[in-house]
Formats: sequence, C-alpha cells, structure tokens
Amino acid sequence: MVGLLDPKLDIVFKLLLIREPALLCDMIGSVLGRPVVDVEVLDPQVPRTTARDKGAVLDVRARLVDGTHVDVEMQMRVHPALASRLVYYAARDYVGQLQRGEDYERLSPSVVIVWLVEPMWNSLNQLHSVYELRERRTHRAFGDQLAIHVMQLSCLESSKAEGDDARVRLWARFLSAGREAQLEELAREDGIMRTAKDTLEQLSQDPKAYWLARRRADEIKLYRLDLVASRDEGREEGRREGRQEGRQEGRQEGEAKGRAELLLRLLQLRFGALPEGTRQRVEGAAIATLDAWAERVLTAGALDDVFAP
Repeated sequence: MVGLLDPKLDIVFKLLLIREPALLCDMIGSVLGRPVVDVEVLDPQVPRTTARDKGAVLDVRARLVDGTHVDVEMQMRVHPALASRLVYYAARDYVGQLQRGEDYERLSPSVVIVWLVEPMWNSLNQLHSVYELRERRTHRAFGDQLAIHVMQLSCLESSKAEGDDARVRLWARFLSAGREAQLEELAREDGIMRTAKDTLEQLSQDPKAYWLARRRADEIKLYRLDLVASRDEGREEGRREGRQEGRQEGRQEGEAKGRAELLLRLLQLRFGALPEGTRQRVEGAAIATLDAWAERVLTAGALDDVFAP
C-alpha cells in the first residue's frame, strides 16, 4: 500500500483507534454485537520509546459506559505464550477493578479483543471466535464476566460472516487491504470505513506518527532477523564467530539505510521537495546522527533547523 502506513502494525493500529473515537466504538461494538456509543480510553499515550521496545504490547485499554473493561490489540505474530497472556490480561483487568474490602457486585465484565495476522491454531478456521466461561457438557455460561474474542485475518476469505459478524468482516477487510482501491471500495460501502480510511491517510502524513511506525517496523524486522540468525548459529556452532561479525556489520548497514530512508520521508512530509545536497548528506550520515536529526524534524520550524550544529 504505497504511501500509507500498515494498520496491522500494532503501533499504527493503536494510533488509528485513539485518534478517532468513533472507530474504536464501532470496532468494539462490531465484535461484541451491540451498539457502543461512547468509550473512555484508559491509556491514550504512545511514548516514543515504545517504537524501540520490541517487547512492548501496544493494546488499547478502554471502559464502556456500562463499566465493561475492554482490551483491544493487534498481533502480527502468534508466539507460544499468546494464549496464556490473553487470559492473564482478561483476569488482570477484572481483578484490578476492586480494592481490598470492596463489594464484588461492583465488578463489571472484562473483555479481550485480539486481531491476529497469523492463525491462532491451524484447526481454527474461523474469522471470529469467542471464548467464555461455560459448563463443559451443557455449555451453559458461567456469567458474562470474562470473554476473549479472537479475530483471525488469515480466515477472512475462507470463512463466512453473517448477522452481527458482517461488521467484523468489514473491519477485517480494512485491516487486510493491500491496495488503495480496496480501501476506496470499503469507503464507498460504509461511512465508518470512510472515516477509517481518512484517519489512516492523516496518520500517514503525520511526521510523528510516521516516525513511530517506521521505527517500530524496523525494530521488529531486525528482531526477527536476529532470531533466525541465532537459530542458525545453534545449528552450526563452529561458524558462530564469523557469522556474528557478519551479522553485526549487515545489521548496522541495513539499519543506517533504513534510518536514512525514514528521515528523508519525514523531511518531505514536513518541508516538501528536498535539495539533492540534503539527500546526500542524510544518506552518508551515521545512525546516531540520523536519530538526532529525526528527533528534530518533529519540532523544527525550517529545514535548516534540523541540521543545525
């Protein structure tokens, strides 16, 4: 999707939902199958350091008008402990509602909503699955206090969505869209999808959001490359030293190139077309210098301010 940030990247997913509350209301309402007219976001901030923290969980924690706690997140990769973490998040939010000695009747339902790019389990061929506390044989619900909703984008084409899940399917199409034409088609079909498309375009033209997203994507990519390299080293222990040096050099070279491309994009967003001399200066700079210049882009009043001593 040329020019637009990927809404499946966790940091873009969160920025999209907290920038336009109507989107968060509609997504939650679509998953829960009931109207959500207002929502309080409990963690609206996205610190800059999060972009560099590969282990950060960029969920959106919210509270509905009826008190229901909802945790919404995007996962591009399913790791072995994901199921345990989702259960922990639901239980944490539920327990966290009460102080010692308070009445249990004050408790409100806690819901986790997770969008997955990879399938949770290969045998689960459903776009939308709901996990609740139920009796094993009769399937009678043990109240409505805890629920985990799993949306698998990989099942978008292979599963049917009818009734309440029709809107879940709309969101799945938006998140999975790979071309501008697909987003425009969605925008013509539905007003909320129009708002989602417009908001994504605004984020993609926002230098701060673009910087956060690109840094996050680069760090995740490097982390995955390191994991692959580490596994390879385990298989060929005798070649570890040489591979480590080569990996480090390749990583630094690739990181510098990525940082330079990011800075050039930020500069274009803020100041328009760039002189060729500026491009050459950026492409030849060290990583630390590129990082310092990128930080300045967010507050600089003019192009020269970015490169001031």
